[in-house]
Amino acid sequence: MWDTKCIASAFCFTASNILYVIHGALLMKQKSYANDAAINNNIFDDSNSYNQAQTQSQYHPMNFDFTHWKDLDPTYIQSRWMQREESRVLMMAAALLGTLAWFFLIVPIVQSAWILSKGGRRLVGPHLLLASLGVVGGIIELLTRLIAVGMNNAQEWLAKDFNLSDWGSEGESSGDGWRVLEMIHIVTRGMLLWIDSFEALTIFGIVIIIWYSVGLEPKFRVVKRSLSVETGVVAGSPESESIIIEDEDEREESLVGDSQVVAPTTQQPPSSAFDAVSASSKVELKPTFTKCFTYYGLFVGFLSVIDFVAAVLRFINWPLFSKIAMATQILVGVIFLPIWLLMFGKQLGRATDNFEREEQRRISLDGCTDDEVTGLLA
Repeated sequence: MWDTKCIASAFCFTASNILYVIHGALLMKQKSYANDAAINNNIFDDSNSYNQAQTQSQYHPMNFDFTHWKDLDPTYIQSRWMQREESRVLMMAAALLGTLAWFFLIVPIVQSAWILSKGGRRLVGPHLLLASLGVVGGIIELLTRLIAVGMNNAQEWLAKDFNLSDWGSEGESSGDGWRVLEMIHIVTRGMLLWIDSFEALTIFGIVIIIWYSVGLEPKFRVVKRSLSVETGVVAGSPESESIIIEDEDEREESLVGDSQVVAPTTQQPPSSAFDAVSASSKVELKPTFTKCFTYYGLFVGFLSVIDFVAAVLRFINWPLFSKIAMATQILVGVIFLPIWLLMFGKQLGRATDNFEREEQRRISLDGCTDDEVTGLLA
């Protein structure tokens, strides 16, 4: 039985990351009319002609250029905001799908922590950490993406409807408003960058704890059976119940018929010889999650760590580590993480059924005598 929450989370993660990739590709794409907007933007002196502005615009590429971005070129910044406005719907849809992905993932993570801990009776600390990562990580990502959508919409509104060009004392087109808006955008994105990077660490922590817990699960269960020394059958079975030992009164009645004949005396075996002895056998237990699933989770966690490191190091070398972060985000978010979630959903449903059956069996054994427990476990 598949867990539908994991399937929904995998679908939302895939769709969200695909939309983010498309959104980023659109921002990198050259727009033919972006240069026209830069030409029409009145950032030059009145003496400059249209041809001079057109010539100048050729040195302001409208696709992403790290040099012009660092120079806070008003013409370049304005064209970038026009492109962001066009792809805003994709960004909002990607953010909302990412929010739903983490929302659907919270319950399966907590559920797996409860199952792996056997209802809170095994490795309580690590499984509490696992549940905390699922809850805290999901809530943080949910709030962060909603906040990011709100801030981006406000910034798009400023870029579209507010005067960001003519901030000079005499109506001079200095373009300072575009510079301020871009700096606000950079600061807010930097704040959200660390929170988005926490997603990678959360995934890494989850897969590590699941791998650790499954590795420490018992491989066998010892089943004790009570055996009769005289008959060699399991105590509590119909064969052992058919054994009848005569008591002293019945033996005396058998000797009344002939008082002159002395019955031969035989030494009665000690009563301890008829006591039941216990024998134990090992029964192999299946792990909650398969080894293939746990080791694949380690692989996904390793890629998530690379994604986190690349995202953080973007402040050292933005062009290089942005490409690495983009590549790892595509690999993890679009391919490997959804596959892990589908495997997780398939095995979590089976593990939940097994756990519920074991709990019902354990509850039925409470209050039973030793013989009854032995019969149930046999």
